[in-house]
Amino acid sequence: MLNAHVIKQHHSDLFTYLQGDLQSSASECRSPEDAAAGTLIYVGKPEQLENALLNETAIVIVHRSLADRVRASGHPDTCVFSVAGIPLAMAALLKYFDHKSERFTQWGQHHPTAVVHARARIGSDVFLGPYCVIGAEASIGDGCLIGSHAVVENGAHIGARTILHPHVFVGAACTVGEDCEIHPHTSIGSDGFGYALGPDGRPRKIPHLGNVQIGDEVEIGSNCAIDRAKLTSTYIRSGAKLDNICHIAHNCDLGENGFYTAGFMMAGSTKIGRSFSTGGNSVVSAHLTLTDNVTLAGRSTVTSDITEPGQYGGFPLQPLREALKTMATIGYLNEIRKNLARVMKSLRAANAADADVVDAAVADAAARCASRRSRESPRPSHTRRPHTDR
Repeated sequence: MLNAHVIKQHHSDLFTYLQGDLQSSASECRSPEDAAAGTLIYVGKPEQLENALLNETAIVIVHRSLADRVRASGHPDTCVFSVAGIPLAMAALLKYFDHKSERFTQWGQHHPTAVVHARARIGSDVFLGPYCVIGAEASIGDGCLIGSHAVVENGAHIGARTILHPHVFVGAACTVGEDCEIHPHTSIGSDGFGYALGPDGRPRKIPHLGNVQIGDEVEIGSNCAIDRAKLTSTYIRSGAKLDNICHIAHNCDLGENGFYTAGFMMAGSTKIGRSFSTGGNSVVSAHLTLTDNVTLAGRSTVTSDITEPGQYGGFPLQPLREALKTMATIGYLNEIRKNLARVMKSLRAANAADADVVDAAVADAAARCASRRSRESPRPSHTRRPHTDR
């Protein structure tokens, strides 16, 4: 339940009150097409606003470009706020309608099947779901929600108010900061992929003795794998957001406030700076450094350091504007190839014709020279008998 007065009192930095009854309350949030009494609606288009007002929606959040339409609507009782950006408005208010905690609290505070080691430390207001496992010397901060079948191994630390969804694995000695959320089937702190070839050609596993350190307010999607370091730490810095199916190899360092879209993969010992963002299925190779404020287009591949902030894309990686031109050109490669073949054939034919002309000219010149030499050469002298008197 959300009361309009709460928005005005606690979120005035984002929302501007336009009109209506501040005692209005919304029990749920719906899409503009499903507007109804007792709901909160976000509106970005004029037709959506008209539908929301006609259905006597309890609270309407409009883009500020529609503020004048609200005042002229003739529905002064509907409580309306304006906002500069709808997505940020959703981030601020949808939490009032989120019943996520009920998934964890429905079993009671500590489910009887939860396995907690005697030397583990559990904070206050922690909820432990069915069959979760908390190892020796592990610590769970105040207000954490630990889902069913989640595993927190020996010596691991989970910060206050962090949520571990069902089937999350946090390996030994790893740390997760405060106010984080890790979604189902994600593994944090499994061994990295490190081997050495023995004299017989067989791979020998290199033990990974390091850990993973995750900062505050980090969110990691489902089915992600974040490997522990060999000797030091793999870092996911505060504010980073990882989508589903991401892989972070050992010894990597991900900077603050980065966005890593689904399918992102990075090889070991690579460092990415602050405010990084990438489209899906991007790959960053090993032992690289990417500076702050880098953006990658989807399906990009990085094989060398990026030292300048900016937008990049493609493989080989290019500045995004050039990469888009390259991608646009790829669709015409077959046509370009055929046209090039035609041009080369014409050039060869022209060259052959030119060669024939040259050969003919050379032959003609040679014939003329031979004829001229023939005319100009001295006639052979005849032997005369000596004159004798008779």
